[in-house]
Amino acid sequence: MRIKAYAKINVGLDVIGKRSDDYHDLMMVMLPIGLYDLIDIKVSDNSNFIVRPNYKIRPEKNTILKMIEICREEFHFTEQFFIHLTKHIPSQAGLGGGSSDAAAVLNFLDEYFRWDLSDNQKIELAIKAGSDVPFCLFKLPAIVSKTGDEIVFFNQDLPFHILLVQAHKGVSTPKAFGLLKLEGMVHPNIESIKEALETNNYPKFIESVGNVLEVPAIQMVPEIKVIKDRLLDLGLDQAVMTGSGSVVMGFSQNEECIDQAILALKGQYRFLVKTKVL
Repeated sequence: MRIKAYAKINVGLDVIGKRSDDYHDLMMVMLPIGLYDLIDIKVSDNSNFIVRPNYKIRPEKNTILKMIEICREEFHFTEQFFIHLTKHIPSQAGLGGGSSDAAAVLNFLDEYFRWDLSDNQKIELAIKAGSDVPFCLFKLPAIVSKTGDEIVFFNQDLPFHILLVQAHKGVSTPKAFGLLKLEGMVHPNIESIKEALETNNYPKFIESVGNVLEVPAIQMVPEIKVIKDRLLDLGLDQAVMTGSGSVVMGFSQNEECIDQAILALKGQYRFLVKTKVL
Protein backbone atom coordinates (compact mmCIF):
# COMPACT_ATOMS: atom_id res chain seq x y z
CA MET A 1 0.00 0.00 0.00
CA ARG A 2 1.16 3.54 -0.76
CA ILE A 3 0.29 6.14 1.88
CA LYS A 4 0.88 9.88 2.15
CA ALA A 5 2.34 11.32 5.35
CA TYR A 6 1.37 15.00 5.45
CA ALA A 7 3.56 17.67 7.02
CA LYS A 8 2.40 20.17 9.65
CA ILE A 9 3.09 23.80 10.42
CA ASN A 10 2.85 25.74 13.68
CA VAL A 11 1.24 29.12 13.05
CA GLY A 12 1.34 29.68 16.79
CA LEU A 13 3.81 28.16 19.25
CA ASP A 14 3.96 29.20 22.88
CA VAL A 15 5.79 27.70 25.85
CA ILE A 16 3.70 27.93 29.01
CA GLY A 17 6.35 26.69 31.40
CA LYS A 18 8.90 24.04 32.23
CA ARG A 19 7.90 20.91 34.12
CA SER A 20 9.74 19.05 36.86
CA ASP A 21 10.71 16.33 34.34
CA ASP A 22 12.49 19.02 32.21
CA TYR A 23 9.87 18.83 29.44
CA HIS A 24 8.07 22.03 28.44
CA ASP A 25 4.31 22.55 28.46
CA LEU A 26 3.33 23.90 25.05
CA MET A 27 0.33 25.62 23.52
CA MET A 28 0.28 25.51 19.73
CA VAL A 29 -1.94 26.16 16.74
CA MET A 30 -1.07 23.43 14.26
CA LEU A 31 -2.26 23.00 10.68
CA PRO A 32 -1.79 20.12 8.21
CA ILE A 33 -0.37 21.16 4.82
CA GLY A 34 -0.21 19.67 1.35
CA LEU A 35 3.48 18.69 1.49
CA TYR A 36 3.94 14.97 2.15
CA ASP A 37 6.31 12.00 2.28
CA LEU A 38 5.35 8.83 0.40
CA ILE A 39 5.48 5.48 2.19
CA ASP A 40 5.18 2.19 0.31
CA ILE A 41 4.57 -0.55 2.87
CA LYS A 42 3.63 -4.21 2.58
CA VAL A 43 3.92 -7.41 4.59
CA SER A 44 7.15 -9.25 3.79
CA ASP A 45 9.06 -12.36 4.85
CA ASN A 46 11.84 -10.11 6.16
CA SER A 47 12.04 -6.59 7.50
CA ASN A 48 13.39 -4.20 4.86
CA PHE A 49 13.66 -0.40 5.10
CA ILE A 50 14.74 1.82 2.18
CA VAL A 51 14.87 5.62 2.13
CA ARG A 52 15.04 7.79 -1.00
CA PRO A 53 16.78 10.18 -1.36
CA ASN A 54 19.53 8.59 0.71
CA TYR A 55 18.91 10.54 3.92
CA LYS A 56 21.19 9.83 6.85
CA ILE A 57 18.52 8.09 8.92
CA ARG A 58 19.77 5.40 11.24
CA PRO A 59 17.15 2.60 11.22
CA GLU A 60 17.13 2.36 15.01
CA LYS A 61 16.22 6.07 15.20
CA ASN A 62 13.64 6.12 12.42
CA THR A 63 10.15 6.98 13.64
CA ILE A 64 8.44 4.53 11.26
CA LEU A 65 10.33 1.56 12.65
CA LYS A 66 9.91 2.91 16.18
CA MET A 67 6.14 3.12 15.67
CA ILE A 68 5.98 -0.45 14.37
CA GLU A 69 7.85 -1.75 17.41
CA ILE A 70 5.63 0.25 19.79
CA CYS A 71 2.59 -1.39 18.20
CA ARG A 72 4.26 -4.82 18.12
CA GLU A 73 4.87 -4.60 21.86
CA GLU A 74 1.24 -3.62 22.42
CA PHE A 75 -0.49 -6.10 20.07
CA HIS A 76 2.11 -8.91 19.71
CA PHE A 77 1.89 -9.34 15.93
CA THR A 78 4.73 -11.17 14.19
CA GLU A 79 4.45 -9.79 10.63
CA GLN A 80 7.48 -8.09 9.09
CA PHE A 81 7.27 -5.23 6.59
CA PHE A 82 8.97 -4.01 3.43
CA ILE A 83 9.04 -0.20 3.65
CA HIS A 84 10.14 2.23 0.96
CA LEU A 85 10.12 5.81 2.22
CA THR A 86 10.34 8.66 -0.32
CA LYS A 87 11.20 11.85 1.56
CA HIS A 88 9.85 15.22 0.45
CA ILE A 89 9.63 16.81 3.91
CA PRO A 90 13.09 18.07 4.95
CA SER A 91 14.66 17.15 8.28
CA GLN A 92 15.30 19.57 11.18
CA ALA A 93 12.75 21.85 9.55
CA GLY A 94 9.86 22.18 12.02
CA LEU A 95 7.51 20.47 9.57
CA GLY A 96 7.07 17.20 11.48
CA GLY A 97 8.49 14.93 8.78
CA GLY A 98 9.38 12.04 11.07
CA SER A 99 6.21 12.52 13.11
CA SER A 100 3.96 12.45 10.04
CA ASP A 101 5.67 9.25 8.84
CA ALA A 102 5.07 7.55 12.20
CA ALA A 103 1.44 8.70 12.31
CA ALA A 104 0.74 7.44 8.78
CA VAL A 105 2.16 4.02 9.64
CA LEU A 106 0.11 3.80 12.85
CA ASN A 107 -3.04 4.54 10.84
CA PHE A 108 -1.99 1.89 8.31
CA LEU A 109 -1.43 -0.75 11.00
CA ASP A 110 -4.78 0.04 12.61
CA GLU A 111 -6.51 -0.48 9.26
CA TYR A 112 -4.45 -3.52 8.22
CA PHE A 113 -4.95 -5.45 11.47
CA ARG A 114 -8.51 -4.13 11.95
CA TRP A 115 -7.83 -3.00 15.50
CA ASP A 116 -10.49 -0.26 15.22
CA LEU A 117 -8.62 1.93 17.69
CA SER A 118 -10.34 4.94 19.23
CA ASP A 119 -8.75 8.38 18.85
CA ASN A 120 -7.57 8.25 22.47
CA GLN A 121 -6.01 4.81 21.99
CA LYS A 122 -4.14 6.07 18.92
CA ILE A 123 -2.91 9.12 20.81
CA GLU A 124 -1.62 6.96 23.67
CA LEU A 125 0.44 4.93 21.20
CA ALA A 126 1.50 7.89 19.07
CA ILE A 127 2.91 9.98 21.93
CA LYS A 128 5.41 7.21 22.63
CA ALA A 129 6.97 7.90 19.22
CA GLY A 130 7.11 11.70 19.54
CA SER A 131 5.22 14.77 20.71
CA ASP A 132 4.00 15.80 17.22
CA VAL A 133 2.85 12.31 16.20
CA PRO A 134 -0.64 12.52 17.80
CA PHE A 135 -1.55 15.66 15.81
CA CYS A 136 -0.29 14.13 12.55
CA LEU A 137 -2.72 11.21 12.92
CA PHE A 138 -5.76 13.29 12.07
CA LYS A 139 -4.85 15.86 9.37
CA LEU A 140 -7.13 18.49 10.97
CA PRO A 141 -6.48 22.01 12.33
CA ALA A 142 -6.08 21.92 16.10
CA ILE A 143 -4.85 23.55 19.24
CA VAL A 144 -2.29 21.18 20.71
CA SER A 145 -1.15 21.56 24.30
CA LYS A 146 0.82 20.01 27.16
CA THR A 147 3.47 17.76 25.58
CA GLY A 148 1.44 17.13 22.41
CA ASP A 149 -1.18 14.72 23.72
CA GLU A 150 -4.01 17.21 24.33
CA ILE A 151 -5.67 18.06 21.00
CA VAL A 152 -8.73 20.24 20.38
CA PHE A 153 -9.84 20.40 16.74
CA PHE A 154 -11.45 23.42 15.08
CA ASN A 155 -12.69 24.43 11.62
CA GLN A 156 -10.29 26.45 9.47
CA ASP A 157 -12.04 28.60 6.83
CA LEU A 158 -9.32 31.13 6.05
CA PRO A 159 -7.75 30.84 2.56
CA PHE A 160 -4.08 31.76 2.11
CA HIS A 161 -0.93 30.56 0.39
CA ILE A 162 2.27 29.51 2.17
CA LEU A 163 5.87 29.69 0.97
CA LEU A 164 8.25 27.42 2.88
CA VAL A 165 11.94 28.33 2.88
CA GLN A 166 14.62 26.44 4.79
CA ALA A 167 18.01 27.79 5.79
CA HIS A 168 21.11 25.83 4.86
CA LYS A 169 21.38 24.50 8.41
CA GLY A 170 18.70 22.70 10.40
CA VAL A 171 17.87 23.36 14.06
CA SER A 172 18.17 20.80 16.83
CA THR A 173 14.91 20.82 18.79
CA PRO A 174 16.56 19.91 22.14
CA LYS A 175 19.14 22.69 21.67
CA ALA A 176 16.44 25.23 20.78
CA PHE A 177 14.55 24.44 23.98
CA GLY A 178 17.81 24.48 25.91
CA LEU A 179 18.51 28.07 24.83
CA LEU A 180 14.93 29.23 25.49
CA LYS A 181 14.61 31.88 28.19
CA LEU A 182 11.17 31.91 29.81
CA GLU A 183 11.72 35.24 31.58
CA GLY A 184 10.62 38.21 29.50
CA MET A 185 9.28 36.01 26.70
CA VAL A 186 6.76 37.60 24.33
CA HIS A 187 3.88 35.11 24.10
CA PRO A 188 1.77 34.81 20.94
CA ASN A 189 -2.01 34.95 21.45
CA ILE A 190 -2.99 31.38 20.62
CA GLU A 191 -6.72 31.96 21.04
CA SER A 192 -6.54 34.99 18.72
CA ILE A 193 -4.84 32.91 16.00
CA LYS A 194 -7.51 30.22 16.28
CA GLU A 195 -10.31 32.79 16.15
CA ALA A 196 -8.82 34.43 13.05
CA LEU A 197 -8.64 31.08 11.26
CA GLU A 198 -12.21 30.20 12.23
CA THR A 199 -13.73 33.55 11.27
CA ASN A 200 -11.86 34.20 8.00
CA ASN A 201 -10.07 37.22 9.47
CA TYR A 202 -6.81 37.43 7.54
CA PRO A 203 -5.50 40.72 9.02
CA LYS A 204 -6.01 39.36 12.54
CA PHE A 205 -4.24 36.13 11.56
CA ILE A 206 -1.25 38.02 10.17
CA GLU A 207 -0.85 40.17 13.28
CA SER A 208 -1.34 37.23 15.69
CA VAL A 209 0.97 34.48 14.36
CA GLY A 210 4.11 33.90 16.40
CA ASN A 211 6.65 31.39 17.66
CA VAL A 212 8.65 31.74 20.89
CA LEU A 213 11.31 29.34 19.59
CA GLU A 214 12.38 31.81 16.89
CA VAL A 215 14.73 33.66 19.25
CA PRO A 216 16.86 30.62 20.26
CA ALA A 217 16.67 29.19 16.72
CA ILE A 218 18.05 32.43 15.24
CA GLN A 219 20.86 32.32 17.81
CA MET A 220 21.89 28.97 16.33
CA VAL A 221 21.05 29.71 12.68
CA PRO A 222 21.12 33.49 11.99
CA GLU A 223 20.10 32.82 8.38
CA ILE A 224 16.53 32.28 9.65
CA LYS A 225 16.27 36.03 10.36
CA VAL A 226 17.72 36.81 6.92
CA ILE A 227 15.02 34.66 5.29
CA LYS A 228 12.27 36.32 7.33
CA ASP A 229 13.44 39.75 6.22
CA ARG A 230 13.75 38.70 2.58
CA LEU A 231 10.21 37.31 2.48
CA LEU A 232 8.82 40.55 3.87
CA ASP A 233 10.90 42.57 1.39
CA LEU A 234 9.43 40.45 -1.41
CA GLY A 235 5.93 41.52 -0.42
CA LEU A 236 4.67 38.64 1.68
CA ASP A 237 2.40 39.74 4.51
CA GLN A 238 4.16 37.90 7.35
CA ALA A 239 7.07 35.54 7.87
CA VAL A 240 7.33 33.23 10.87
CA MET A 241 9.39 30.13 11.68
CA THR A 242 7.53 26.87 12.13
CA GLY A 243 8.19 24.50 15.03
CA SER A 244 11.79 24.65 16.20
CA GLY A 245 12.87 25.55 12.63
CA SER A 246 14.70 26.05 10.45
CA VAL A 247 11.89 26.47 7.90
CA VAL A 248 10.36 29.94 7.65
CA MET A 249 6.75 30.30 6.47
CA GLY A 250 5.76 33.28 4.33
CA PHE A 251 2.04 34.05 4.05
CA SER A 252 0.01 35.76 1.34
CA GLN A 253 -3.50 35.57 -0.11
CA ASN A 254 -2.00 36.60 -3.44
CA GLU A 255 -0.63 33.51 -5.20
CA GLU A 256 1.20 35.67 -7.77
CA CYS A 257 3.18 37.25 -4.93
CA ILE A 258 4.23 33.78 -3.76
CA ASP A 259 5.22 32.75 -7.29
CA GLN A 260 7.32 35.88 -7.78
CA ALA A 261 9.08 35.24 -4.48
CA ILE A 262 9.89 31.68 -5.62
CA LEU A 263 11.50 33.06 -8.77
CA ALA A 264 13.54 35.52 -6.72
CA LEU A 265 14.73 32.88 -4.24
CA LYS A 266 15.12 29.84 -6.48
CA GLY A 267 18.41 28.00 -6.04
CA GLN A 268 19.48 30.01 -3.00
CA TYR A 269 18.17 27.88 -0.16
CA ARG A 270 18.10 24.29 1.07
CA PHE A 271 14.35 23.94 0.49
CA LEU A 272 11.75 26.12 -1.25
CA VAL A 273 8.16 25.12 -1.93
CA LYS A 274 4.66 26.60 -2.21
CA THR A 275 1.83 24.90 -0.35
CA LYS A 276 -1.54 25.38 1.32
CA VAL A 277 -3.43 24.13 4.33
CA LEU A 278 -5.15 20.80 3.65
